[in-house]
Amino acid sequence: MAESKRGGETGVRCVITTPESTVLDTRAEFISVPLFDGQRGIGRGHAPFVGRLGAGEVRITGERGGASGALRRTFIEGGFVEVGHDEVTIITQRSIPAEKLDAAAARSDLEKLKAAPSHGDEAITVRMRSEEAARALLRAAERKG
Repeated sequence: MAESKRGGETGVRCVITTPESTVLDTRAEFISVPLFDGQRGIGRGHAPFVGRLGAGEVRITGERGGASGALRRTFIEGGFVEVGHDEVTIITQRSIPAEKLDAAAARSDLEKLKAAPSHGDEAITVRMRSEEAARALLRAAERKG
């Protein structure tokens, strides 16, 4: 089945934005995003939705200009995703390309978080969220190798 073109473009546009800048703007065949309650895959023609992101990897497959089936991975921490009209827009606080992740530093940061005392419900909740993000970062960094 031939892929239809909209405006001369094929695939899905993926834009990742942080408060500082747009860190990625590319086209791909498939994108997987870490929602707060699990991964979700998005391809051409996906139904529109808005979702809350968790900490984890955005996986971009078949990026234009790359090898067919090539995979780009980027760690993100929270935010929102909007999907519509073959476009995925990710707004997040933090985005780190997989090649810049350091497993040793991520492991050290996780151990520091685990060792830090927390008193009170709010502090414990913040610590648990921070540990969850640190574990996701460590998993992404270890996958890099």
